[in-house]
Amino acid sequence: MLKHGSFDCGFEISDVATCDFSSLEKLDNETLFARLGKGNQGKLVRFIERTMGARRRYHCDPDSNALDLARSALSRLLERNPELVEDAEFFIMVGISNPMPITTTSALLAGEFGFKKVSCWDIKSGCSAGVLALIQALQWIQSGAKSGVIVSSETLSKFSNPEVLQMSAAIGDGAAALKISASDRWRVRGMVHGTDPSLVRTMMVKGTFPIKLETYNPSDYLFSFEQKVEVIEAIGKYWIQSLQELLEVADVNPASVTHYIAHQVDASKNAAVANHCDINPDNVARSFAEYGNMGAPTVFVNYHDWVNRPGHHYQKGDNLVFHAVGGGVSWAGLCLEYLG
Repeated sequence: MLKHGSFDCGFEISDVATCDFSSLEKLDNETLFARLGKGNQGKLVRFIERTMGARRRYHCDPDSNALDLARSALSRLLERNPELVEDAEFFIMVGISNPMPITTTSALLAGEFGFKKVSCWDIKSGCSAGVLALIQALQWIQSGAKSGVIVSSETLSKFSNPEVLQMSAAIGDGAAALKISASDRWRVRGMVHGTDPSLVRTMMVKGTFPIKLETYNPSDYLFSFEQKVEVIEAIGKYWIQSLQELLEVADVNPASVTHYIAHQVDASKNAAVANHCDINPDNVARSFAEYGNMGAPTVFVNYHDWVNRPGHHYQKGDNLVFHAVGGGVSWAGLCLEYLG
């Protein structure tokens, strides 16, 4: 476990782009359940919408994959920031649904797009890996880097078990790309990261590579679960505990958190966690109803929609918190203060 506060440098997310969601298939609940062969289950649809808050999600087509979504998001980022090809000093690729698990996909993408001087590495740490990438970017900034790129992409729909309706309803596909820049307008107040590896089998794909065709079983390459009450309780505990630890190490009063950007597993849990920790619910970013849980990119797509709201702006003294708990089970949090 890692906890640290009072950093002597700062960085900012200078720009964030998502993949082109209009090129993906947009599924409402009725369409999804019909495709899963569940028919028109009105009660189930109402439960999913009212309890989970899931209304829509986006699915990648069968001939595309997480790398394609990553390319889409990165292309959009570079259209607005072409200088990154020459200037970026690090390139972090985040995701677990990589279609090329033996390849360093950060280097693959950096090579395809012509980056000149980046250090490349991949991160695989479940749904909290996006926030972990921000923490690692901070370490690179501390070492003197001026700018870099984070790309996060997942196609969890390709690994979803159609018999597990709660997961099928909750997840979607997506990607985001970020420009990270050293900045004296922001300072990092604190960060936390930790893992409880005893819970790793809570949600995992058990299939191994290379695939042996003679023994291939498609179900081995779908998510399997150990849905024990104590596991659900433990994950809930880590959501609250890690946020409290972050605010403590950052020396930030919960009431002064003006932007809470979290990974999302349903439409209500983030608000409940924030409320438990005394964060104003009006300051909680919410985009689950539109996208579902996309894995690691979720926190960045949530951030993208938050900062693109009409009238959004930062004021001096604002505290921006990124927070995620996900498979592993790992948690990560980062708090930045806007200095103006």
